[in-house]
Amino acid sequence: MKRLHSTTKQVAYIILGLAIFVLVVNMPLPQPMRVGTEQVMLTQSGRMCLALLLLAIIYWITEVLPFHITAVAIMLLMPVLGVTDGLSVIRHGEIVRIQGIAAGYKEIVRMSFGNDLILFFLGVFLLSGAFTETSLGKRLTLWMLRLMGTSTKMVILGFLTLGTVLSMWISDVGVAAMLLPVSVGILKNAGAKPLKSNFGKALMIASCWGPGFGGIATPAGSGPNPVAISFMRDLCGVNISFLDWMKIGVPASLMLIPFGWALLMLIFPPEIKRIPITKDTIKAQLVELGQLSRKEKSTMIVFGIVIVLWIFNPFIKAITGGHINLPISMVSILGGMLLFMPPFNVMSWERASRHISWESIILIMASLGLGMMTYYTGAARWLSLTFLGGVKSFSPVVLIFAVVASVTILKIFLASNTVTGIVIIPILISLAQLFSMDAWILVCPAALTSSLGFILVTQTPTNIIPYTAGYFSIRDFAKVGVIMSIIISVLLTLVIALLGPLTGVYAY
Repeated sequence: MKRLHSTTKQVAYIILGLAIFVLVVNMPLPQPMRVGTEQVMLTQSGRMCLALLLLAIIYWITEVLPFHITAVAIMLLMPVLGVTDGLSVIRHGEIVRIQGIAAGYKEIVRMSFGNDLILFFLGVFLLSGAFTETSLGKRLTLWMLRLMGTSTKMVILGFLTLGTVLSMWISDVGVAAMLLPVSVGILKNAGAKPLKSNFGKALMIASCWGPGFGGIATPAGSGPNPVAISFMRDLCGVNISFLDWMKIGVPASLMLIPFGWALLMLIFPPEIKRIPITKDTIKAQLVELGQLSRKEKSTMIVFGIVIVLWIFNPFIKAITGGHINLPISMVSILGGMLLFMPPFNVMSWERASRHISWESIILIMASLGLGMMTYYTGAARWLSLTFLGGVKSFSPVVLIFAVVASVTILKIFLASNTVTGIVIIPILISLAQLFSMDAWILVCPAALTSSLGFILVTQTPTNIIPYTAGYFSIRDFAKVGVIMSIIISVLLTLVIALLGPLTGVYAY
């Protein structure tokens, strides 16, 4: 009976999505709008693309189908329904007009899976897998406990900080999974009771927040970050380097730690002052791990090479007169490949393949085509003027806050960081171009906020992993998460508004 009810609900959501799709497709085209001397109108292709975007959002929100299946289905429907017809592309120096299903299919696949982001994410997953395959995570956690001491407040701060720092370079989901067994072990030793212990609630929520905080620091931290960089390059012709991102991302990420920690201590003050573990015990566990193994050393060396090339590429490019310019995706996949080569040989492909989230890669790449077509058909331009046209009169600070707040609300409905970015960023780029604004002033806050979902447990898998341990409820998470989301909105606004012009990433 339960399965029948589930199937009925699934069919109902599918029919609902299709009904809204048909309704939008058959709506009369709105009157053109004007911005100065420029006319902005919704074309038939734009209307069809908008209908497909709404269909995708409905299916993503209701989770009636797996996220990546919805993305691929929408990608296949675009050429069939004529969304790609009339699109002009440059091939071999000549402008070619796309017409028909076959040509449209090839072009949408090229836009989606032909993007170098696929190699970036593959490399990041391989690097994250190498880290979790070794004992580096446990070793770092023990080092953190030895440094922070046994005070419960300091342990919570330590988990927030460690989660943030690690998530700057490896997947936030991987970091949350790595912290889980250690945090559960600490809570069991401390006698913390699930759903009753404030220490348990605070430590586990810190294990959610830390990886989230770190995810915004670098392009490698979370899916929306490289997606934003890709959109800025392909739609605006602007190259945002790894270092450019870090100039804003790292300060914003680190600033969230003390505020998040203070809020957790205020809402969930630990009922015990110290965990029942001595420094001698921690030292003994480190001794038990032994010296750094060859695989641990190899992993650290490969990570070091990748991080250096990511950060210092602008300087390498300048020194070599532009002859050596390494895209972040090239560095990422280079690091991934080094893991399998001598003298490193960190893991086998069989082991590595377990850490590659092909569902995530398919979701991101297939959704890119939808985002690009929303832009190229003019649907994003029309949407931006219709719903966000009034922001032109906003001051930069108010504008940034409005973007952060809007994406925070959108994140409640979309349980995927990357999908949130893919939906909103092309619209914001169109808005910026419409009003001759610097697109990065809108894209940067949107990309950062897309990774921060702290109101509902289901907003990101990073939240779900610590939640499964059973130490906090959905209500506990939402209670502190709503307040943290407000704090994040204010802090991100201030950091972006102040550091953007100072670091030269953009100017008002």
